[in-house]
Amino acid sequence: MKSTFFLSLIFFFTAHLSAQSINTINPDNVTIVRDSFGVPHIFGKTDADCAYGLAWVNAEDAFFETQNLMYVAKGFMGRKDGIDGVKADFFVHAIGARRIVEERYATDLTPEYKRYLNGYVQGLNAYAAAHPEQVKIRKAFPVTDKDVLTAFVATMSFLSYSQNQVGDAVGGKFDQEPINFEHLNPSVGSNAYAASNKVTDEHKTFLCINPHLQMNGPLSFYEMHLQSEEGLDMQGVTFQGASSHAMGTNKHLGWGFTWNYFDKVDVFKLNMHAKHKLQYEFDGKYEKLEKRPVWLKVKVKGLVIPVRKMTYWSKYGCTIKSDKVNNFYAVRFPANMTIKTGQQLYEMSKAQTYDQFWTALRNNHAIALFNMVYADEKNNIFYLSHGMLPDRKHLEYKWAGIVPGNTSKTLWTALVPLDSMPHNINPECGYVFNTNNNVYHATCLENSKSCNLPDYVNERPGDNNRAVTLKNFFNTHPTFSYKEFKKIKYETRFPENSQFIKSLNPLWSLDKKKYPELTEAIEMLQSWDRNTDVNSVPTTLFGSFIKTIWDDRHYGDYEFITGVTPLTEDQTVDYLKRAQAFMLKNFGTIRVPWGEVHKLRRGDKSLSIESFADLLSPSYPKANIINGKLEFNPEHGDTYCMFVQYGKDGAEKIETLEPLGNSLNPTSKHYTDQMEIFTKKQHKQMPFNKEYWLTHAETTYHPKR
Repeated sequence: MKSTFFLSLIFFFTAHLSAQSINTINPDNVTIVRDSFGVPHIFGKTDADCAYGLAWVNAEDAFFETQNLMYVAKGFMGRKDGIDGVKADFFVHAIGARRIVEERYATDLTPEYKRYLNGYVQGLNAYAAAHPEQVKIRKAFPVTDKDVLTAFVATMSFLSYSQNQVGDAVGGKFDQEPINFEHLNPSVGSNAYAASNKVTDEHKTFLCINPHLQMNGPLSFYEMHLQSEEGLDMQGVTFQGASSHAMGTNKHLGWGFTWNYFDKVDVFKLNMHAKHKLQYEFDGKYEKLEKRPVWLKVKVKGLVIPVRKMTYWSKYGCTIKSDKVNNFYAVRFPANMTIKTGQQLYEMSKAQTYDQFWTALRNNHAIALFNMVYADEKNNIFYLSHGMLPDRKHLEYKWAGIVPGNTSKTLWTALVPLDSMPHNINPECGYVFNTNNNVYHATCLENSKSCNLPDYVNERPGDNNRAVTLKNFFNTHPTFSYKEFKKIKYETRFPENSQFIKSLNPLWSLDKKKYPELTEAIEMLQSWDRNTDVNSVPTTLFGSFIKTIWDDRHYGDYEFITGVTPLTEDQTVDYLKRAQAFMLKNFGTIRVPWGEVHKLRRGDKSLSIESFADLLSPSYPKANIINGKLEFNPEHGDTYCMFVQYGKDGAEKIETLEPLGNSLNPTSKHYTDQMEIFTKKQHKQMPFNKEYWLTHAETTYHPKR
């Protein structure tokens, strides 16, 4: 008891003293209103009060994930997860995440954002002080403003997938001949689409925000509403442990993000001096590599052991020595060159006009990736392939491979301006969208615009099933209602004109007379209406067929754009035989309704769900054995949805939905309480009105001191 008491005092007073240089938050000025689904509506006198409240409520609901983010920032993952965790600590040190924060904290951030950020830090430290029994690594607290900023740098760098290139450099992959270099992209995605009042029956502006990431874990979403007397009034979601909204709407405007695919990372091979150690050639002269040693702390069998590792820094930035041979590689990418990510999100949330929003984008330009779809009360809509694209001047180099690291010609120092990235602003046909598809296919064809950029700005050159479904809708609906705008989001049929479905023509044209052992399976699939609802029997067989191909060929999300590599008839028959055998082994029959095996599950609760990978309401399922039976459970997919209707007076309707619940705490009733409404496609109404929430509160409280 005494140690807990004194630990609480240390947390409190350290957090108190560290905040005095800005403002010490009075928790009585922070009012937390939890609605019937546990979504927090946080009201404060200042923006910093709201940030304090956000840190508090997110810790109540997901303190484990919040702590993990701080462990990454502090280099404590090795202490927590041993060998696996220390890899993250090495990466964060190697890319200089903490160093850039130390160098730029005093100059790059506005006083307004610093106050907001420090409010968040105070809230997180206050929660840790009040709940020391929940703190996993005591040395991690109290956290500082710079820890949160370091976490932003690290997160953007991870999302850029630069850790793959750092890891490959260390592991000697780039020493191999021929070098098998590839920019790896995750099989994740999102939808976002908007319509102007010229195509809507209500003559209103519509926005749909629909990210598809993890159902659980650090890249799952946390929904919240922040409202201060200083003008912050924003609803939407953020990642667990983040200090600002990632996407959503305020009273005037809103935006959604989708994953975009462009070349964000370059690898350079340095030409080392034959005799002088750690000297590399650059523009005909030799430069000295800067040593950056680090003591990594790694837990092994309960003991924390220090391990010394060496990283380097060159003109190209993060530089790694191969463990295999004496080769040095520099990994250069924009995400570790700015500390303004959180500030950009904060200023986007505060913007009240189209011009203010663009000012927030241009003045910061600090979010490494993500397409953006925007809408506002003035009937502006736009699509932007947003992100930090290196401005590579010399295209004679093969930027998708190993680039020479000995000339200023390859040392890019600037980014392509956001205004020069692929975009469509207020197109005549009245709609914009992105589903992780071709960046030049964001609206009707006659309004699509090209730009003078290399091919690597568009590494998804085609249209996936989701894009085709939305195009079909817009092409057949000159105008549409808000109800129809919402309904199309939950379309569960594959479009017949998608490249993916067309690529499976050998399956659709198999002659059942030639393969009597497959007659029933062929009949089922060829009579299938492509609907993947819970009662669909062919969907389960089709899913087994696709799983067999994907497992055999190591496919990912990209094949939903290109279609599968052409199948011969013999290959198709073989895959179908294997799928049939898989069904018979696991279910005893090939006639299994999709909803019997496709389950939305959290803890002990499970519900049948419809849909399939790369539909507008997607499920990317993983096969699991649950209670001795095979199930398909989505690991990522339709993780959040917000619909907004804007009129002359701003956001008139806001409706949201999560698939599971807003808390990651298994003891909370809000861990699973949105599963039923998710399967029924029902939505929560989310007005901005403070009085409404005070009178409809499940609980109202202030954070504890």
